[in-house]
Amino acid sequence: MIKITNEIIIIGGGPSGAYLAYLLAKNGKKPIIFDHSHPREKPCGGGITSLAIEKFPILQDLPGKRIPEYEMHLISPKNISVMIKGDSYSWTLSREFLDKSILDKAIRNGAKLINEKVVDISLKKDIWDIKTKEKTYHSKIIVGADGSNSIVRKKILSPISKNNMSFCYGCYAKSNKKEDGCIKFLEDHQSYAWCFPRKDHLSIGIAVDFHDSKRSRELLNNFIEEYYPHVDITSNWGAMIPNVKDHSFFNQESSGKNWILIGDAAGHVNPVTGEGITFALWSAEIANKAILEDNVESYNQKWREEYGAHLVSGSKMRNLFYNKIFLEFSLNVASRSKTFSKFMYDVLNSRQKYNELFKRMIKELPVVIKEYMF
Repeated sequence: MIKITNEIIIIGGGPSGAYLAYLLAKNGKKPIIFDHSHPREKPCGGGITSLAIEKFPILQDLPGKRIPEYEMHLISPKNISVMIKGDSYSWTLSREFLDKSILDKAIRNGAKLINEKVVDISLKKDIWDIKTKEKTYHSKIIVGADGSNSIVRKKILSPISKNNMSFCYGCYAKSNKKEDGCIKFLEDHQSYAWCFPRKDHLSIGIAVDFHDSKRSRELLNNFIEEYYPHVDITSNWGAMIPNVKDHSFFNQESSGKNWILIGDAAGHVNPVTGEGITFALWSAEIANKAILEDNVESYNQKWREEYGAHLVSGSKMRNLFYNKIFLEFSLNVASRSKTFSKFMYDVLNSRQKYNELFKRMIKELPVVIKEYMF
């Protein structure tokens, strides 16, 4: 008889895996996390949306002070520049700090971290074999929280297709002056470049469709030369992230009788903005409920009920949102209408549900027209 190493093994110790381990441990489970690299600094912007701050109390418990940000600098493809403002704040954090804070809380509550890289998984008689270079472990339930290149996803389903991925290229940099968070929408690309200030450095990067990855360095250099020629670049990086363009992707199952995919491994990332931390935490919360109810497979229905429509609608509206005419028009209106400025802020902060977006636009249209004209 195979000896069970643990009832629940989580592959990946980023925000989704660590948060799920924390929730399970608080409820008496003792999950094991496998991760050979976390916590570490990561290349994404590290933006924490106002929705995430409101929805997940664990973020309020992070150590240290954070500066609330109520506005963001947007630049259109043709260089219309506007500072959009909202009435709810967001943060930009170092990913090393964020990931370590959540992982530490999980361990303090009873989760265990094994610093080994998983190289293979297989299912034998309803028991998962989890292989590392050192040994083989056994578990009843396996959770894939191991990012867009998830080995769990590859072994159970299939990799996320390149058509539903983006390539990010960027750098960490130092600046001798205060920088605002900035998003520059690109011409001829359904994507943007960004500069997000963190505590002691800047995260500057660009996200492009996978087939444009060879141009990412050139596009980033152009962005830095035009807007941030004064910064000192300390290191460069590259990474793949989910960016679902085909809405039918979300018809795929994300769980079975004894397995679950969460966060980037599930492809649960905002299809318009590429922001993933909100859905990393949200999917972990839903997975926790499914496991505690002893109905792992119910995760499929639960995430679709809670945020599935938002992901599907976001995927469907990508072409409109990144249409050059729409972007130029939107930023022009936002520069003259406080109401539309707040609308854009809410869209980029995940506060505006995409499936209810046009309903809100129609409702606010009279006020927007009045503000724009007068």
